[in-house]
Order: sequence, then C-alpha cells, then structure tokens
Amino acid sequence: MIKSESFVSVVIVIQTHLKDIYDPLLQLGKLLDENYSDYELVVIAPGLNSTHAEIEERVLKHIPCVRIIQLSSSVFYDVALAAGLENAIGDFVVLWNPLADPVHIVPEIVNQCRSGTDVVVGVSNHVRTLRYRVIRRMMNLALRTIDYDIPRNATGLRCLSRRAVNAVTRIGRFHHQFYLRIQKTGYPAGMLKYTPFKESEGAGMVESLRRLLRLMVFNSSRPLRWMSVLGLGGSIAGFLFGCYSVFIHLLSGNVVEGWTTIVLFMSSMFIIQFIMMAFFGEYLGRLLDESSAQAEYAVVYERTSEVMVNINRVNVIDTSLAPETNHVQTGRDN
Repeated sequence: MIKSESFVSVVIVIQTHLKDIYDPLLQLGKLLDENYSDYELVVIAPGLNSTHAEIEERVLKHIPCVRIIQLSSSVFYDVALAAGLENAIGDFVVLWNPLADPVHIVPEIVNQCRSGTDVVVGVSNHVRTLRYRVIRRMMNLALRTIDYDIPRNATGLRCLSRRAVNAVTRIGRFHHQFYLRIQKTGYPAGMLKYTPFKESEGAGMVESLRRLLRLMVFNSSRPLRWMSVLGLGGSIAGFLFGCYSVFIHLLSGNVVEGWTTIVLFMSSMFIIQFIMMAFFGEYLGRLLDESSAQAEYAVVYERTSEVMVNINRVNVIDTSLAPETNHVQTGRDN
C-alpha cells in the first residue's frame, strides 16, 4: 500500500484523563502509520489533573508521533481545541474526539478535505430524541441570525486544510468563537455523515440557553441592536398606555378600575428592562474580556514520543509533483 505524502495532524483534547484515551490513541496511530508517511497526534491536556507522568511515559514510549501539550489550567473546550490548532503543523488538521468518534473516520474526512473542501464538518446520522431535536432546531435558528449556519446534527469533528487553519489562527481571539471562526473562513465547506459510537443528548434547557446566549453575545452585536429595538418598543407601549390613561380620565374621571392593567403593564416593563440589563451585562463582560491582555492559555510543557515513524525517512521527496490529487493547495502542493 502506497502511503500518502500529505502531513496529517490530529488534535485531541483530554476531556477526562489521558489513561482513558490510551487505546484509541494506539489504534489511531497504527491506522495513520498505514496510510500516511507523516502524521502527528497533538494531545492537549487542559489542567494538571488531566494527565499523569506514568501514563505520559507509557504513551510516549509505545505510540509514535505523539505530542502532549500540557496547559497550566483548565480552559474552555474551544480554547483547548484552538491551542491544538495553533500548534499543529500538518497539511490537514483533524479535530477528533476519541471518546465519541470512530478511528476509521479520520482518513475518510481527510480524503474529502483533499478533494477540494477546505472545511469538512462531521454530521451524526443517529436518530435523536424529540427533546434534543427541538432544542437543537431552536438553537440553530437563533444562530443563523448571526450568520452561523451549521449542518443539522453537526458534531465536534472537523477537518481543515492548512490555508483554512491559517485563516482561523491568524486573526481574532479564541474565547467563545472558535467554531464560528472555522465556519467563516470563506473557503469551501462540506459535511461528512458518520455514526459516532457514543454521543450525549446534549445539555439541559437552562445550560443550552446559557451556551446559546454566550455564543451569540461573544460573536455578534446583533443582540444588542435587538435589545435597543425592544427598549424602543417598550417606550412606545408606555407612551400609548399613558395616552390611554389620560383618555379614560377625561371620559370618566375614574382610573381606579385600571389598577390590574397598570400592575400587569408595569410588570411587563420590568421584565423588558431586566432582559435588556442582562444583555448589557454580557456585553460589558465581553468588553472587559476583549480589553484584557491575559493570554487565552499558557503552556506548561510539551513532550514528544520517543518512537519515530521511520528513522530512515528524510525531509525531501523524489519528485516535484505529488502522486495524489490535492485541490486545497496545502503544503507541498502549492
């Protein structure tokens, strides 16, 4: 079997502990070694409790081409993925979850990306529960208002060409906007349907709304404009109600009968005001976050495997033309 000359990087974030993903890493390493001449497994350890020295030694001694990047503290999952994306050096970078995505999907998504689709999104073909479908559909409709259009049942699996990776890492900050920036690279995007062997039904309603609010606020100013329109609508409604009260007073001279209406209306106004204040508070938090000079993450150390793929391989190729078609202009195919 002829190995591909494309350099493939697979970014993996430890969500539980390094020992829990040892077997998937071993299987993935063997598969990549069969298909590619050059590859790397970039393992991001967010927090000192996500790994252990003995487990690291075991991984680095038995699995080739592993890079373990230890972060100083626990960070958002998006930030951890961005750290891996920044440190990956491959022509194609795959964001892979060893606890949910099958091993064989990595070469498949790389092949689709090489065919001319710079960003490939993994899409689950599992039949979801009614609760999940309703919540996900509502969230997708809300996200489309900020131009964040992702396929239905999209998972965290992604494959990016080198030029798409450069577009994501070159500008902006990673906080709360990593997947949105991938979606807005401007390069051709596609999707790959597959069957995850494990996936949750998502967070609860409150947690989903909290994530939706954070994603919208940190990626678009449109909700602020919506709150301005809502405040204007409340002011107009208050003015109309004032005119109504004056009109009733001139006709009957008795406004006590409208006490229930006044209470109901004032309650509605307070609800609108508090919703607006909630959004304003989120935007103030966004301004503080953007003005902070603090780095998104800090690397404590980086360790690499003691085993090489091929000690006789050199960093030159026999011909100026690659033996395989690559339509995304990455690496040696520029």
